Amino acid sequence: MATMMAIIKASRSKGLTIVEKEVPETLNDHEVLIEVLSASLCGTDVHIYEWDPWAANRLNPPLTVGHEFSGRVVKVGPKVDRVKVDDIVSSETHIVCGQCEFCRTGRGHICQNTQIIGVDRDGCFAEFIRMPESNLIIDKSGVDPKFLSVLEPLGNAVHTMLHFDISCKTVAVVGCGPIGLMGINVAKAVGAKKVIAIEVNPFRMNLARELGADLVINPRDTDVIQAVLKETNGLGVDV
Repeated sequence: MATMMAIIKASRSKGLTIVEKEVPETLNDHEVLIEVLSASLCGTDVHIYEWDPWAANRLNPPLTVGHEFSGRVVKVGPKVDRVKVDDIVSSETHIVCGQCEFCRTGRGHICQNTQIIGVDRDGCFAEFIRMPESNLIIDKSGVDPKFLSVLEPLGNAVHTMLHFDISCKTVAVVGCGPIGLMGINVAKAVGAKKVIAIEVNPFRMNLARELGADLVINPRDTDVIQAVLKETNGLGVDV
């Protein structure tokens, strides 16, 4: 068997381990093998590294960690018909069963048997990963693959912002970590009237301004409620 390098959670303790392991070349009918081109680090991966109570109650080592990635398809299963070898892809990270009542009624997002890569099954911090073709998003933009690995957290930001009607509305984003920053960008893209960002970290405050926040408030030195009321003529934000 061919081998690859991978970063795994080897035991129920703090840390991660670099190992050599077999490439997952045996594919089911609708699976593909992907050469990983880029991967990004999520807060979840930090929890796994630290082996905090959440991780200890959720993971069953050993397994390869990581769930945000892009890659190139190098092998396809016998019934794969949507992607082909050499396609550049990113991926939805939740693998659903397709058989439970929720999956069969179009509600796979609450599948009873969901598995998350890098948490419930081997993930992407490796040279290759095996994935169902239904999870893959084919890139047709030609953008550098290093940016495609963050489509997964961007999806979180898009889903969160579009849960509300924010067009022509005043929006507060509380916390400007990566997904909060993406949320600012999404809000501006869909036509929010005003975006107010609330953040304590100077680096992230500057990024919020660069991404289009109309007002950035540091709650360590400013009364947030008073500042927001002043900015909105006493009305407060809509969302």
